[in-house]
Amino acid sequence: MNPIMALAVILFIFCLICAIAAIKGIGGIIPESSAIRQEAQAIIAGDLMPSEKNKKKRRIQKRSIGLRFKLSSFTIGLILLVVIMISIPMYILITNTRRETLLNSLWDRSKVLLEGVAFSTRTYLPMAIQSMGERGALELMFLPSQSAALPEAKYITITGYGISSTYTDHVWATNDPQIISKINTVELQSGISRLIDSITPYLNDTSGEFNKRAKERAGELSEYIRELYICLYNELYEEELRRAPDTGADAELLVSAIHDEINAMELKLNDILSDISEDIGSYPHFSVDKISNGGDSTYIFYKPIMYRQNSDDLFYRGLIRLEVSLESILEEINKGQITLLSAIGITALAVMAIGIIAAFIFSAIIISPIRKLARHIEIIRDTEDKSKLTGLDIDIRTNDEIAILGNTVNDMTRRLVRAAAAASDLSIGKEIQKKFIPLEVDRHGNKQSSGMKNTANLNFFGYYEGAKGVSGDYFDYKDLDGRYYAIIKCDAAGMGIPAALIMIQVATMFISHFKQWKPTEKGFHIEDLVYQINGFIEALAFKGWFAAFILCLFDSQTGVVRFCNAGDNVIHYYDESEGRIKTITLPQTPAAGVLPNAIVQSTGGYKVQTVQIDRGDILLLYTDGIVEAKRRFRDSKLKEITCKAGPIETPHENHLCGHIDEEMGPDRVEEIINAVMSRKTYVLYKHHNPEGNIMLQFDFSACEGGVEDVIMAMVSVEKIFRCYKTENTGEESRVLVDKKVDEFLKNHFLQYRLFCSHTKEFQENPAYMYYTHLMEDEQYDDLAILGIKCK
Repeated sequence: MNPIMALAVILFIFCLICAIAAIKGIGGIIPESSAIRQEAQAIIAGDLMPSEKNKKKRRIQKRSIGLRFKLSSFTIGLILLVVIMISIPMYILITNTRRETLLNSLWDRSKVLLEGVAFSTRTYLPMAIQSMGERGALELMFLPSQSAALPEAKYITITGYGISSTYTDHVWATNDPQIISKINTVELQSGISRLIDSITPYLNDTSGEFNKRAKERAGELSEYIRELYICLYNELYEEELRRAPDTGADAELLVSAIHDEINAMELKLNDILSDISEDIGSYPHFSVDKISNGGDSTYIFYKPIMYRQNSDDLFYRGLIRLEVSLESILEEINKGQITLLSAIGITALAVMAIGIIAAFIFSAIIISPIRKLARHIEIIRDTEDKSKLTGLDIDIRTNDEIAILGNTVNDMTRRLVRAAAAASDLSIGKEIQKKFIPLEVDRHGNKQSSGMKNTANLNFFGYYEGAKGVSGDYFDYKDLDGRYYAIIKCDAAGMGIPAALIMIQVATMFISHFKQWKPTEKGFHIEDLVYQINGFIEALAFKGWFAAFILCLFDSQTGVVRFCNAGDNVIHYYDESEGRIKTITLPQTPAAGVLPNAIVQSTGGYKVQTVQIDRGDILLLYTDGIVEAKRRFRDSKLKEITCKAGPIETPHENHLCGHIDEEMGPDRVEEIINAVMSRKTYVLYKHHNPEGNIMLQFDFSACEGGVEDVIMAMVSVEKIFRCYKTENTGEESRVLVDKKVDEFLKNHFLQYRLFCSHTKEFQENPAYMYYTHLMEDEQYDDLAILGIKCK
C-alpha cells in the first residue's frame, strides 16, 4: 500500500474512534437532558415520577457517575473536531500548492527547452533537407543533448519532412534509447527513418490544424512575399536593366527596397508562426489537477516546427518530442506528504493528550457542585407538597454559571411554593365553579365529571371535564313543577377568572329567575331572563367578554321545547324516527353583553322558538369544546409536522394544507352519535398520525341507545383522538383519564389493550387514573355536554 494512503487510513481510523467516543458521550447527554426536563415538568406539576423512588435514586446516581465521562467525551470530541478542521484544510492546501508548484515548474521548464530546440531546428532543418541530409544534419544531431538541462527529461526527438518525402514524421535527430523499436527501418537513418509512436495517429490532424491556422493568419502575407520574390528575379526586369545602363542606379535602389520589404515581411511572418506554435501540447493530456500518485507518470510534450520555405504554402514542417517522467516529482510530493502527515499526527496526539488531561481535570472541578445541585433537585422532585419547600435553598459558591444555575433553582423553588399556593386557590375555584353544574357528588362532597337524572318522561345525563384552570362553560337543568324543566347551556368567551365570573353570574341569575317560576303566560316568556343577562353583562363593560348561551323550557309531557338564544343558535338532536342526528338553526342573535338591550330590541330582539321533541328523540346541548378539540400532526418520531399534501390553504381531507393540526369536527361527532344509536362500529381515522394508518375501532353493538351511551361515546372518542404513542413511549409518559371514560373504553374500544393496558392510580382524586406509556395533546377547552332523552 502507498505509505501516504497508509498514514491517511491510520489517521482516519484514529479520528473515527475519537469521534465515536465523543458522539457516544454527547448522545448520553440527550437522554440526560430529556430526563431532567421530565423531572422539571413533574416538579412544576407537583406530580410523582412514574418509577419508584429507589429506582429513581439509582438512576440519578448512575447519571452522576457518568457525567464526568460524558463531559470529557464532549470536550475531547470538540478538541478533535478543531484539530481536524485545522489540519485537513492545511494538509490539502500545502499538498496541492506544492504539487501545483512542482508540476507548473516542469511545464514552464519544458516549454523553455522546447522553444530553444525549435528555434535551432527552424535554422538547421531546411539546410538538412535541401542538402539531402549532409548540411545541417550534424547541427541537428547535437540538439537532443539539450535534454540534459531538464532532470525529468528522458529524450528529445526531432521529426520533419524527409529527403524527397512528403511525410513529416522522418527522424532527423534523437537521443531516445528505444528509438529502434519506434522506427520503420532496421537502423536509424537521419531524414529517412519514419517514427511511429503514441502521437502518430494524431499527427495528420495536428499538422492540418496548424497549417489551417497559419493560412488563415499568414496566407496573404506569404503570397505577398512570393510576389516580391517573383518581382525580384523577373528575367524581363533584369534584361531591361542590361539594356538601360543609365538607369542602373535606380534599379539597384529598387532591388534594395524589395530586399528590405522581403526581410520585413519574413520577420512579420515568423512572428505570426511563432505565435501560433507558442503553446506546447502533451500526450496524454497534462493537467496539474488530474495528476495522481498512482497514475501514468510519463508524458510526451511536443511543439511544432513552423516556417515558410520558398513559395510553398505549407507552414508545418515537423515536430519536436520531449518525453518527461514525473517519478522524481511524485516522489518528492510523497515525501512532503509523509513529513506533513507526521507533523500533523504528532501535533494532534499532543493536543489530544493535553485535551484529555484538561477535560478530566475540568470535569472533576465542576462535578462536585453539579452533584450537589442534582441532590437538591431530587429533594424538590420528591416533595409532593411543594408548599413545604419554603426556605429550602442551595448554596453554591463557585462564582460561575453553575452558581447562577443554583440561584435559578432557588428562584424556581420559591416560585413553586407560590405556584402551589396559587394552584390550591385555583383548584378551590374550579370546585366552586363545578358546584353550579348538576354533577354527581362523591362521599367527600366533591363533584364528579358526570351527573344524571331520570324522571317519568325524561332522562338527563350531563358530562363536564374542564380544561386547565377555571373557565366559562356551563350547563344546568331545573325541575320547575314536575312537568316543566328549565335548561341552559352557556359558553362564556375566553378562559380564566373573567370567564368564570361571567359564568357564575349567569348561573346565579338562571337559578334566581326560575326559583319562583309558575306555568303562567309570564313564566313562558323566558326571553325576559335573556334580556336580564344581556343587560347585566353589558353594564359590566368588559371589553371582549360576553356569553353565548341557549335557554329552553322543556314540557316533559308534550315534548314541546321553547328555545331562546343569545349568540349560540345551533341545536342538535337525534331523531329516532329517521335514525340520524339532525340540526336545528335558531335565529341569529347577538351574544349576551355585546350590545345594549335597546339596540338588540331594535334589530329584532331575543325571540322564543318552539320545537317538538318526540318520544325516543335525544336533545343534545354541547359547547364547542368537543367539536374544536385539536390534535397536532406528528411523524413517527413524535416530531410536530406541517401538512404538505398540496399547496398551502388547499383542502386535504378534513383540514387545509400548511396547517399543523386537525379538529375533531362536527362530522366526526355526528358519526359517533349515529353509530351509538344504530349500534354499529365507528372507525376513527387520524391524519398525519405517528402510529401510522392504524384504524381505531369502537364497537357500539352492546350499547342500549341511551343518552349516557351517546355522551360517554363522544367524550371517550375525543380522548383517544388526542392521545398518541410510539414503540419508544415509556412509563414516564402518562395521560390523566376519568375512570368512567376508562370503563367505557374498556367495553367498546377494540384497541384498548394496545393503548390503555398500562395504568396507574391517581392519588389526588380516586375518580381518575393514569394511562402510562401514552401521551396526549392538550385539552384546550372545556367539555360540557348535556343530553335529554324524551321517553
